Amino acid sequence: MAAIDTFRRTDLERLIRELRRSARTIRAETLVEREATIRALTAALDAGLEAHADADEQGLEALRRWVAGLERADVADLDLLQELLYGLDALARVHIWRETGLPLVPPEPRPPADV
Repeated sequence: MAAIDTFRRTDLERLIRELRRSARTIRAETLVEREATIRALTAALDAGLEAHADADEQGLEALRRWVAGLERADVADLDLLQELLYGLDALARVHIWRETGLPLVPPEPRPPADV
């Protein structure tokens, strides 16, 4: 496992939070908002993932395939978008854990006002 600096850790944690938030809220967005969300997420994933993995090359390849699937997805297909986003969230969490040793923790319950 590679050690990472605080800035990189913060960036990765932000990316994971954004994936999870998007998976939860994509159904409430308009088509235009969904397109913007998908563009932003795929750009962030492309920029945030390393070119080569130290410990989890297969996980990195899986992530790239799922990102490509998200880029090709029809923004009107809400079931597919949500499946891809939750899948990317899980793949990214496990990949980052394998590569860096950042804690792999399950999602926390949301406050009632957020449900």
